[in-house]
Amino acid sequence: MPVTPNSIVTPQTPWSATAVATTANTTYTDSPTNTVLLAPVYLLNPNPFSVTNASPTVTVTQAEHGLSTGDTITIAGAVAVGGITPSGAYQVTVLTPNTYTITHGSNATSTTTGGGSAVTVQDSRTSRNGARITRLTALARATNTATELQLYVSPDGGTTKRFIKSALLAAYTVATTTAQTGGDFGYTDSSPLILAKNETLWVGISVSNTGIVFDAQGFGY
Repeated sequence: MPVTPNSIVTPQTPWSATAVATTANTTYTDSPTNTVLLAPVYLLNPNPFSVTNASPTVTVTQAEHGLSTGDTITIAGAVAVGGITPSGAYQVTVLTPNTYTITHGSNATSTTTGGGSAVTVQDSRTSRNGARITRLTALARATNTATELQLYVSPDGGTTKRFIKSALLAAYTVATTTAQTGGDFGYTDSSPLILAKNETLWVGISVSNTGIVFDAQGFGY
């Protein structure tokens, strides 16, 4: 089916994520178990929570969230609202395309809205309808030997993973006067990694380390 002018109406959403790999993987199977999810983090508009006195139910406003009832999200960066502070992993119940509810571990002590201006939501889906990953790099948290970096894509939330690319993180000895070279998978604005709807990114390393930190940037639709 040809694409017609102005047929893409959903705006691009900035996409960023980090993940830390510590355990070596050298199997390259369709379902390696010692890889880690590289999942996007979305910054919500200020004060996205609404709570009701004596209820644990929190209504979250997140524009075009694309979630389904039963999906799991992770909330961070919130300040107290109505005596409770949403934080950590929750299952959602969808109300509208822009709102859903979560159940906190305790009841609110007042009816109000809030949460602050730094609330982020992370979920396992790489994108709502698709994504362009324009940067994917890695740095070591400690002295490391040369380490192969691995990139996988999963169409089913991590049950199976397809190995698609590798890069090299050079050996590095921590020093206050020497910068790391870092590892780079080579994705750019002009040569991005294109992901289909609901595909997820997973990363791994071939040599165990205190922690290799992966960082990804791009846009979701």
